[in-house]
Amino acid sequence: MAIQVSCSHCHAKLTTDDSKAGRKAKCPKCGGVIEIPMPPSLGADDVLEAEVDPFRGLSDDYQLEDPVPAPTATADRKPCPMCGEMIAKDAVKCRYCGEIFDPVLKKTAKKSYAAEDENLSVGEWVLAILCSGIACIVGIVWMIQGKPKGKKLFFVSLAVQGFWIVVQMVIASMQR
Repeated sequence: MAIQVSCSHCHAKLTTDDSKAGRKAKCPKCGGVIEIPMPPSLGADDVLEAEVDPFRGLSDDYQLEDPVPAPTATADRKPCPMCGEMIAKDAVKCRYCGEIFDPVLKKTAKKSYAAEDENLSVGEWVLAILCSGIACIVGIVWMIQGKPKGKKLFFVSLAVQGFWIVVQMVIASMQR
């Protein structure tokens, strides 16, 4: 005989055999702890000692039943292709995840973001001049992230470091 259990966290319905009665198990869907109840036909004396490790999962004989149905489209709503939330059919942008569906609007949003992120701010110039070593590292991190101003910050800080090396060499040669 099988015992049916419902996960209290994700509400998944699971089925397991009677030998697991009285034990705790890990939900295979969400990882929450599930207490497997005693079937009405068995008493507490009929079940062997309960499992000690509460995070040991169910065996391979579990089965998910009745998966949560996907949202269905209505006359004025449709699911967002990115996050699945219900949005207006004629929406150009998802209000939940921010995904833009209109290709023209998407292109302009990318251009405005790139133009905004292309030039160094005053603080970044000061960082590159006064703390060129730190600015060099920040520029490398930004280049890895794909930000266009990462290259600018890296090369400006590298140029400042080169300038100070030349100044030190000139001062050292004048002292001899």
